[in-house]
Amino acid sequence: MRKIIIIVVLVLIFLGLSVWAVYSWQIRAAIARELSKPQEIEVAVEVAKPEVKTIEDSRLFLGSVVSTHEATVFSKIPGKVVSIPVNSGSRVYAGSTIAVVDVDEPGMKFRYYDAYSPIHGEVASVMVDVGDMVSPQTPIALVVKPESVKIETSVPADVLFRMKKGMDVEVDFDAYGTDRSISAEVTSVPSSLSPESHLAVVELRPTGDSHGLRSGMFVEVGIPMERSENALTVPNRAIRRESEGVAVYVAENGIVARRPVETGISTETEVEIVDGISPDDDVIVFANKDLREGIKVSKIDKYSP
Repeated sequence: MRKIIIIVVLVLIFLGLSVWAVYSWQIRAAIARELSKPQEIEVAVEVAKPEVKTIEDSRLFLGSVVSTHEATVFSKIPGKVVSIPVNSGSRVYAGSTIAVVDVDEPGMKFRYYDAYSPIHGEVASVMVDVGDMVSPQTPIALVVKPESVKIETSVPADVLFRMKKGMDVEVDFDAYGTDRSISAEVTSVPSSLSPESHLAVVELRPTGDSHGLRSGMFVEVGIPMERSENALTVPNRAIRRESEGVAVYVAENGIVARRPVETGISTETEVEIVDGISPDDDVIVFANKDLREGIKVSKIDKYSP
């Protein structure tokens, strides 16, 4: 009797395992069928039309501002500085008081002398404080003409050979807490490098409004290295660097298409496309999913930088 019970139990276990195996196989087959079905993926994108424009690649160099018309203010008599009515950056005229000096002579108390500016301009620096003793040899302040300044920047050999007199460059600087950008023209290009520094000092003159440029301040000089006229450009965000090569993706009749491209000049914001797309293409600059060729575009927003 016990043998019969054991046999029945084993048969039931076998049947249960068989049913479970068949059921599991059916589930796996159903999942495989679902996975093998074509998946229609939709992607929301931002697109931009390529722009035809001039594109430049520039390198930044540190430059210093040098005044070509300046005057140092001195006191004609020795004494103590009792007042300084100006600050660095103050606009002054010829004859404006820069400092008031108390005459340092016995019995001559409360006799004051004004140290004045000999030129119209801007106070570049004040070199003394109230209470300091000065003599006729002590510099009190430096006054410069803001419009009479030049910019000097040192460049290596690979940049020097690209530079010519009359070349336009961009100059960025901080004018009283505000970032400014002006144009400047190359006025002097040396023929050789300094043997000590292996650099060449190039001189520039501002061609735009130079207010805020002061002698002794530092600026950033953007020197163009490459320039392309009528270049077809796209935003940097559109460029895809993949194992197959450089490409952009475009939205073509509601479908994503991959376009291999040849690039040229590249800046911080845009890239020149030498070959691979046309000005009429809707170039994808952003997508909410990974892009691949053939997927559907569900929404298009126009990109504006």
